[in-house]
This record gives sequence, C-alpha cells and structure tokens, in this order.
Amino acid sequence: MWCIVIRIDDAGADNPMASNIYSCLVFLALWKAADGRISIQDLRMITMEMMSIPALKLTGLMVNGNKESGIKRFRAMVEKDVAWLEEHPQYKAVSWDFNFDENKHKDGFYYHFTQCPLNTFARREGYEEVLPVMCDIDYLTAKLMHFKLHRKQTLASGGQMCDYWFVGDKVKNPR
Repeated sequence: MWCIVIRIDDAGADNPMASNIYSCLVFLALWKAADGRISIQDLRMITMEMMSIPALKLTGLMVNGNKESGIKRFRAMVEKDVAWLEEHPQYKAVSWDFNFDENKHKDGFYYHFTQCPLNTFARREGYEEVLPVMCDIDYLTAKLMHFKLHRKQTLASGGQMCDYWFVGDKVKNPR
C-alpha cells in the first residue's frame, strides 16, 4: 500500500486559478504513485492526452485567439483572477502575482508573474524534474483557445519569471 502526502499552500478554494493547482496535483500524484515506472516523457504524453479530451476542446468555442473578441474574453478571464486576489489579499503571498505590460507587444496579450504556487510547492517538495511538464500545460491550454504561446522563460526552468505572450495561432510574424 502506498500513500501520497501533498502539502501545498492554501491559495483559496474559490480562487479562479485554483483549478490550475488541482489539475497539476492530479498529474503529480500519478507520477509519484508510479514510483519511477512512469518517465518524465511518459508523464508529458499522459498530460497531453488528458488535455486533449473532447470536453476541453469546447474551450476553443468560447475563446478564439484569432479574433479580437477572443483576446478580450481571455484578457477578462485573467483580469478576473487578478480581481479575486485584490479582494482576497490574504492569499497574495501564496498565489500568482500577475504583471501586465500593454506596450511590450502589438499583437495578442502579454503578462508575466514572478511567483507561482506550483513552482514553490515543487521546489519545496522535490518535484523539480516534473515541474516543466506542468508548465507545458500552458501551451496545451493556449492551443485549445487558438492561441500560440510565445515564452522565453519560466520559474521552473530557473528563469526570473513565467512570461506569457498569447497570439492568435493564425497570426504570421507577431509583433
């Protein structure tokens, strides 16, 4: 019999970003329970397959990154996350810290953060080798919404931030 103990900071059960934590914990628990029988590459494949289920593809019907309305809808979703944190300051130290730069790019939507509860948890609990797989979910989510995620760094890879530049997947030569 095995037991998995997961100790992650409480970022607020009604935090709109909490689902990101919960979904990643499912993948981390699966990897941990396999006790070495699942490689990082296997976990990456499992994650990709799970993120490709038909129900998730419906997200693309709600947000289309190739349309201005889709970019606005996605921006509103992220701004909802930020507004929740403003209303719940007790969770700021253990949640994402969104930073926007409207002038960085002409196309799409850009933000970054310098703190991530998944990064904090993974480093504290010894999941550093699996953490990049969790960050890959961002690319899969972007694809579901007809975006292409352009990224230079993540906290998981040792960067100073996780940067997100979402551009419609049909945009040629984004600026």
